[in-house]
Amino acid sequence: MKKIVYIAVVCVLVFSGIQVTAINKIENNEASEINEIFLFSQPIITTMEKYVTLDVKESTGIYRDPGKPEMPMIIKSYELPFKAKNVKISYTPSFEYELDIPKKIKPTPPAVTPNNEVINYDTDENIEIYSSSNRYPDNWFDYKVTCGLNIKGELKTHVTIYQFPIQYLPVFNKIYYITNAEIKITYEQPKKPLSFEEEYDLIIIAPSRFSKGLQKLIDHKNSNNVKTMLKTTNEIYNEYTGIDKPEEIKKYIQYAKENLNVTSILLVGGLKRYIYAEDREGPNHGTKAWHVPVRYTNIRKGGLQDYGALSDLYYADIYKEGGEFEDWDSNGDGVLAVWGEDQLDLRPDVIVARLPCRNMLELNIIVTKIINYETTTPTNEDWYKRMVGIAGMNHGLHLGQPDAEWLADVAFGYMEPLVDEEVRVYASNNDTGGPIPVTKDIIKAFSDGSRFVYMPGHGSPLSWACHPVEGLSTWLEGIRSYKFWRFHNFKKLPVVVVGGCHCAQFNTTLLTTLMSRYLNNNSWYWTGGLPGSSCLAWKMLMIPWGGAIASAGGTGLTTSMSGSPNTLNGELATNIFYMIGQEGVGTFGEAFTGSQLKFIDEHPITSILYAHAYTIWNAIGDPSLALA
Repeated sequence: MKKIVYIAVVCVLVFSGIQVTAINKIENNEASEINEIFLFSQPIITTMEKYVTLDVKESTGIYRDPGKPEMPMIIKSYELPFKAKNVKISYTPSFEYELDIPKKIKPTPPAVTPNNEVINYDTDENIEIYSSSNRYPDNWFDYKVTCGLNIKGELKTHVTIYQFPIQYLPVFNKIYYITNAEIKITYEQPKKPLSFEEEYDLIIIAPSRFSKGLQKLIDHKNSNNVKTMLKTTNEIYNEYTGIDKPEEIKKYIQYAKENLNVTSILLVGGLKRYIYAEDREGPNHGTKAWHVPVRYTNIRKGGLQDYGALSDLYYADIYKEGGEFEDWDSNGDGVLAVWGEDQLDLRPDVIVARLPCRNMLELNIIVTKIINYETTTPTNEDWYKRMVGIAGMNHGLHLGQPDAEWLADVAFGYMEPLVDEEVRVYASNNDTGGPIPVTKDIIKAFSDGSRFVYMPGHGSPLSWACHPVEGLSTWLEGIRSYKFWRFHNFKKLPVVVVGGCHCAQFNTTLLTTLMSRYLNNNSWYWTGGLPGSSCLAWKMLMIPWGGAIASAGGTGLTTSMSGSPNTLNGELATNIFYMIGQEGVGTFGEAFTGSQLKFIDEHPITSILYAHAYTIWNAIGDPSLALA
């Protein structure tokens, strides 16, 4: 049974200003054309103490780049056939109007990590932009063409147009605006549509040594109308070629998508050792020490020693424009996913998640938990209608509330249709006697049981914590992963979304983390020299008598825009709850991939901040796990 991937879409955005839409076939269906006219209202100017902000009634978002003016943006997405060729876009703006404004336009605040480190940012205003005699943005529109999933789980070509009906001339403090524009898109139809003789909901990719342990899970899935098969890495390496083992696996996934219309891929395999492993071979991958190899990006955040991160998005992003294979190396230099040098598609073409098992013991634990969760979970009990938020202060107050608590409340709001009881383990409870983000209260919240847990805060591969309401100079205790054995929630297992740096960084071993304090920045494991063999997001799945059933988190430095908690990785996290609570997705993988698709549709990924936040977002669990 094929699952539906629900996507919170801008694909069908309806604007009151749309005047005409036409799709025309040209020359015997070999080419097609889309025409659309947009109408825009006059600018809305709001004066602040130091700056002004701009808006138009039709805007669907704000174009943000740290230090540069915040500009209203109108997003429109078009869905074309998969493998459409020669996509061309023309944009014809109307007559432009000029207007003086009383103050400069508010700049976008910097991006900050949960450790309050500011990224690539020296001043509030980008001097080059704010002293420029050139307009910003420098065009009335931008666009991107990607290949990937649509709301029905089908492969399509997506054209996303970003319109900027206002431009800013900083040196003269003027704006220019238009009142209408026409978009014209032409493309060639694909010669042959995809068709499938056989279709699969789930394909598991694992080493042959895990075959026996996975058979129970395969039988369980097939008996529950989730058509499932196993493809071993040994078979893939014998049948496919590539620049390295990760590319060989990706080429098999391409085959599975084109011939078996697979919905989800489950990678089963992490590092082979607990004590020590060379987890990375050169800039691009780790293979020899891994049961299922990993891809590392080379999207680096300057000054913060995050020299690329694990990214299973690589396996999900199969295609680029025209339906061509996406190798993440558009300039052909052999170094993959280098921001500013490689053009990346980034839209998932298949749902991908991982169980980074090291041995049969871990495999048996998680397989048993998944089967029990899907067959014996008592959905009529109180805990199943409960959601837990664990949060405090990340960077400061937001709208009079600790910012991470505010972010958790956003997630609670999305989940209202499914949740009867909201448990807030908040730093602000300190004066009321309620639960706060310290180890004993976190353990109790888990042990009492809940269906979902959200933990926006600070993190490392081995720990999670936050600041108290009193300020950023002190810490609340949080919890370390070695305390997870005290989670005694048995079958009351939540899906957990962890907001915090490196919490899903599943490449750690005892010696590499212990010795990392003496290593250079390229080898830093972000544990502060504390030893640990398993990351927090995986460790909570490894508790046989409780913990979690699935988790999502960052494999690198998670970030948000200063003063805007629900941005970047914060937004990706709350998007998961949006997909579950508002879109009603049925599986963990649909919720996770939906969070990515919502993000990529709503933001032009033109900044390293967006690219880094997006590519480090990883799912740990069974993507076909039924959420209801």
